[in-house]
Amino acid sequence: MKKTASWTITTRTWLFLAILSLTAAASIGSYMALTQIWSKQLASFKQKYAAEQSHHLLYTLRERMKNAADRSESIKILEDASRHFAVPIRYVGEDRQTMILDLVDPAWLSRPGLFSVEAPLVLDGKIDGYLTSFYDTAEGAYSPAIRQLEEQLERRGRTVLILFLSAAFAVSLLASWRWSRNISASSDAAETIVTSNQLSPIRVRGTKEIRVLMTTINHLIDRFERHESWRNQLMQDLTHELRTPLTAVLSQLDAIIDGIYPLTADQIQRILVDIERLYRLVEDMEKLSEAEGAQFELNKQEVNLSRIVQGIYEGFLFLTREKNIRFDYVPSKTPCYLQADPDRIAQILSNVMYNAIKYTPSGGKIEVGVVHEEDSILVFCKDTGMGIPEEELGRIFDRFYRADKSRSRDSGGLGVGLSIAKALVEAHQGNIWAESQIGKGSIFWIRLPVQQSFQLDSSKPA
Repeated sequence: MKKTASWTITTRTWLFLAILSLTAAASIGSYMALTQIWSKQLASFKQKYAAEQSHHLLYTLRERMKNAADRSESIKILEDASRHFAVPIRYVGEDRQTMILDLVDPAWLSRPGLFSVEAPLVLDGKIDGYLTSFYDTAEGAYSPAIRQLEEQLERRGRTVLILFLSAAFAVSLLASWRWSRNISASSDAAETIVTSNQLSPIRVRGTKEIRVLMTTINHLIDRFERHESWRNQLMQDLTHELRTPLTAVLSQLDAIIDGIYPLTADQIQRILVDIERLYRLVEDMEKLSEAEGAQFELNKQEVNLSRIVQGIYEGFLFLTREKNIRFDYVPSKTPCYLQADPDRIAQILSNVMYNAIKYTPSGGKIEVGVVHEEDSILVFCKDTGMGIPEEELGRIFDRFYRADKSRSRDSGGLGVGLSIAKALVEAHQGNIWAESQIGKGSIFWIRLPVQQSFQLDSSKPA
């Protein structure tokens, strides 16, 4: 399996970019909200400062204008104060109509952020006039203190924005790593299955979907390891199965050619036995490949399952009598009709019954029967054989597996009978399983659905 190209964007990168975009947008939004708050606070401060300056200007004018001899001297005091405080002013009389002094440039009045403060000027307990002071709050040019405050707020804003963006980057990096590590682990494990034989289960964690994925990969790893073990065992079994009869045939033929053994019917019969053994091996392999590869078509028709079971049972009676095994048949109390391939059903039942006969010792007992349920038909085969360990029950339908590994292949077969039966049962949308106790025997169950079988061919009567 080839590695993914380095330029390919991984899930972690996509998550990082997506989270970074969201967090950066949130950070910029928060920064803008803060700057709006700070702007309002700064504007309020400027207005308060302007009001204080205006009152300070009024106090100065009131103290100086007390001693003014006439209006012209008062105007000069106003002009001096305007220059001293660097504030344009406008002074009107008590009636608010008479313009006494106007030091404001009309063009300057159109500036944005212009703020004015109007207050009465009281001399000797009487209102002499109304003073209006104008302050340019937009730039803060009228006060070094305000300019310094504005610069401080700008630096604070830049610092906050950098902190927000840094936090967004860190959070995005951490979150994308945390949320994608399970996907990355699953991806690495899946790739390792193909590229390496060193497999180890991955820790199941994350969201529900990721946990399901990781659990599935762990099952796949376990199945891969078991299949690898079976493959190694298969190579050993096939090598042994092929070598033994081939060696025997070659040895006997060499002996006949060299004149050691005479060419008699007995010698030919011995060679024929070994050749038949090779033929059975090839035939079993062909059957298994056909069944597991679904390289067959089911010729479904309405069949009486009880009659098929009884026919297979009667066919094996002679073999059980030779082994001194009691063989009983328990028929169903109701008709057991379904849509199925009779030849394939017979093959399934033959493999299961023969397996029971093979592993049941002399003096034992085998019982087969049919049970009709509401939506399915059950066939059981119960024996008093050697039994199967609990940890082996899940593997008896695997290819080339035998519970009794010490049993000779000459008598025990290649170990594909139950695998073929399982594949054929599943082709009929059924299932097969076994229950067993060591020393007490085993019982095999075959369930075939009735309704589903009929639905497959509704043109035939039920």
